[in-house]
Amino acid sequence: MTVPSDFWNALAADHSLVENSYLDLPSLRHIVDEIHAPALVIGAGQGLIVAELQKKGIQCDGVDLSQEMVRHAKIRRGLDLIRADASAMPFGNETYRTVICATGVVDFMGDEKEIRLIMNEARRVTVQSGSIFVAFYKLSAATEDFLVRLGLLQNNTLRYREILEIYRLKPIQGLAWIAKRARVGYALAGIMALRSWAFSTWQEKRNAFRMQKIFARRDRADALINAAPEEQPYRNETEIRNLFARLGIPIKQLGTLGNCVIVKV
Repeated sequence: MTVPSDFWNALAADHSLVENSYLDLPSLRHIVDEIHAPALVIGAGQGLIVAELQKKGIQCDGVDLSQEMVRHAKIRRGLDLIRADASAMPFGNETYRTVICATGVVDFMGDEKEIRLIMNEARRVTVQSGSIFVAFYKLSAATEDFLVRLGLLQNNTLRYREILEIYRLKPIQGLAWIAKRARVGYALAGIMALRSWAFSTWQEKRNAFRMQKIFARRDRADALINAAPEEQPYRNETEIRNLFARLGIPIKQLGTLGNCVIVKV
């Protein structure tokens, strides 16, 4: 069985290739005027968002569960992030005015008891008048449709490890795999693949290209696939609202952007 930090530890050496994704810098600009110091980023990765906020003069700390992400944040950006579990952070009550849960934290979790613990902890370290932002990754409609037709996205769940396996395949192998998976001929499989690629976002195209580059090295591919969860949640706007309703947490604001959904609570 893998734990969440296993995958991020495995990805850390190559994370710079794909880090500006989902809750990315363009998305951050939509909420930056609502971010007040001191701020905290949960799931800070290698410090992209922390560094950006600091550049804007906002005092900002970051935590991440992955030791390798924290180590690379120091190497790449000179940031002293804190290795900590989001459900038990080493901060006093009401330490921050703004807390941001980046993509890769709540949105990757299926266990709602664990999500509740994280949200309670985020509220504990935030001043009463402060804000908590929670980001959820978002796929393009074309990518969603493609994954549904391949049976890799069903009941708001991604077959994540199987999706990663695709990056191992050469183009002809990939076409054969799509045809078999979708139970269609090669011509239709090709049309499906081309349509998905044509209507995917620029970010999705970039990440696909870079993941293929990473997976060209067999040792890296093996490490990532072995560390990845078999499944992970994929929540659209309706499911996000349902999640917070079940948690009993009122949503103050929900914004659907190109590559993520940002909830303010």
